[in-house]
Amino acid sequence: MKLHLGCGERYFPGYVNLDFPLIEHSVQRKSVADQFANLLDLKYAAQTIDEVRLHHVFEHFSRPHACALLSGWNSWLKTGGILHIEVPDFEETAKAVLSSFASNQAQAVGLRHIFGSQEAYWAYHLEGYTAGRLKNYVERFGFEVKAVRQEKYLDTYNLEVIAGKKTSATKDEFRRIARSYLEGFLVADVESERTLLEIWMRDFEAQLAKSFA
Repeated sequence: MKLHLGCGERYFPGYVNLDFPLIEHSVQRKSVADQFANLLDLKYAAQTIDEVRLHHVFEHFSRPHACALLSGWNSWLKTGGILHIEVPDFEETAKAVLSSFASNQAQAVGLRHIFGSQEAYWAYHLEGYTAGRLKNYVERFGFEVKAVRQEKYLDTYNLEVIAGKKTSATKDEFRRIARSYLEGFLVADVESERTLLEIWMRDFEAQLAKSFA
């Protein structure tokens, strides 16, 4: 089984295409989804999925949720199964926005690409990824990156990471991986920042319980 999560109007034959029901969308006028679902509520049996694929969806998840989802997807996938993620290229888009040669419109489009279209509660981007950071991120969660692709479409820049599941891990192991990753976002080793980390970990735990096989 191959999963295309957050399919929008883009249908991939041979995949189970999943998305919100049409009523949850803003400008989309038709649905090609095989199944309607909130992606945060999905759970599949361990070692039963051949591929998890997302195009311009992963950036909509908070850091704790993204860590829990990577843990869950790892648990669903067979060893060697494929994780295919496409997101806005933060680095290249930011360079374009800051370029003195870019038009006002190109800069505005770039800012939209970084922060989201913002016309619906789900249409905000909650994280920015560079090729190196996304590669490192998925590798932390048991994947081996096979390809990194970068491309430009009009005034937007995008990147894809295609990885294979290399290793499995227990919930406790993923907890340690997630904590180590999220610690990297702390500004200083002070009480308020340590409290913030524990809030992130509570969010991670809540999502892990929903996603991990």
